[in-house]
Amino acid sequence: MIGTLLLCLLAADPSAWWESYGDPVLSRLVARAVERNPDVRIAAERLAEARALSRDARSALMPAVNLNSSAQQIRGGFQNGIIRITPGAAPGSGTALISAFETGLLAGSLDTRWELSFWSGSAKRYSAAKADVEAGKESLEDLRLIVSAETARAYFELRGFERQLAAARRNRAAQAELLALTEERARAGLAPGLDVERQRSALASLDAAIEPLEWQRRLRLHQLALLTGDRGLAERGLDAAPREEIRLPRLGAGVDSALLARRPDLRAAQARIQAAISRRKAAKADLLPRVLLTGLAGRQGTSVSGLSLGAGNFFGVGPQLVLPVFTGGRLRAQIQAADARLEQARIEYERELLAAFLEAEDALAGYRAQRARLEQLEQARRAAAVSLELATELYRAGVGDYLSVLDAQRSLLDLDLAVAEAASAAAVQSALLYKALAGGWPEQPGA
Repeated sequence: MIGTLLLCLLAADPSAWWESYGDPVLSRLVARAVERNPDVRIAAERLAEARALSRDARSALMPAVNLNSSAQQIRGGFQNGIIRITPGAAPGSGTALISAFETGLLAGSLDTRWELSFWSGSAKRYSAAKADVEAGKESLEDLRLIVSAETARAYFELRGFERQLAAARRNRAAQAELLALTEERARAGLAPGLDVERQRSALASLDAAIEPLEWQRRLRLHQLALLTGDRGLAERGLDAAPREEIRLPRLGAGVDSALLARRPDLRAAQARIQAAISRRKAAKADLLPRVLLTGLAGRQGTSVSGLSLGAGNFFGVGPQLVLPVFTGGRLRAQIQAADARLEQARIEYERELLAAFLEAEDALAGYRAQRARLEQLEQARRAAAVSLELATELYRAGVGDYLSVLDAQRSLLDLDLAVAEAASAAAVQSALLYKALAGGWPEQPGA
């Protein structure tokens, strides 16, 4: 089966696979869900966060320039390079040459720092941040795919319950007519009272079965309201009646080997591996010397007018070499942690790959089984409808018994409900298969 899955042709447009059903109501619901679903919106904000962090990591590769200014009131100025000579003081006079003083000090400077990226970890961290952005993009697409499939599932189940309700109500109307006929025959002495009570019991049982179907329909409507972020949908319902038949996609001929490469969850897992590899390289780069180019220029003075070119100017420029000598094992521990995270990412990818194979295999097998079941139930339903028609005609003519009519009614009702449920289940399996193939569709020989 897995070998068959690898020969799937992804023929549909993965960005709008739900359009293949030709149902405008479903298309509107899915289009709203992939934009307004709360989980999708959260994932979109996480992607925006990853992009911002990527820009933050890129800024470490650029020179950093800072403008500094300060205003202080100081006493003594030796550490700032400011002194005051005592007037008239001379060696041996007993008067201090430099006297204590108090003054204001204004300073302004411009400093720069740039790490030269020969083997710097900053470039590796930027690569990791870019991989995080790619993982965020694929995670967002994966969530949109999941939400679209869940919306289609809820919609098909809702339509299935609506069809079951319609079948149950049609059968109730027919059984109510038959009850009236049975009562009329009983009054004329052509049928026993037992037939009347049996028909009343059948009608009451059918009434009891309608309410749970309505409850299930409401539950699916509430689920759609949650998926689409539309609270009013639970009250107003859908704006169109269900179609008589669901357009189920067919499995035809054609092969292609690109089945799993399009799945966003697998691409996200691959991006996380790349991010882990880059972070491991960054951790190892921290063991190497760092080369920085630093510069400083500024001016200080005791007044605003003193902030001019002169002796208060200062500047400095030159390279700086930073080499970690002893860190207590911190850098080695960070490398080991990065190695463990990389191995985790690889194992997670293997898990996602296996899950993707199994999901696609299960969805394909389920869709085949539901299609076959639906065809068999439709054949049985057609035969039951003919059987009921014949039994009713014989009963009306007085040559048939009531039990035959009752059995035929129950068989037809059961098959009506089963056909509606099978059609819904087949549509749900087709949506799950679209999801497993990332919006594509398998076309296989002999299907």
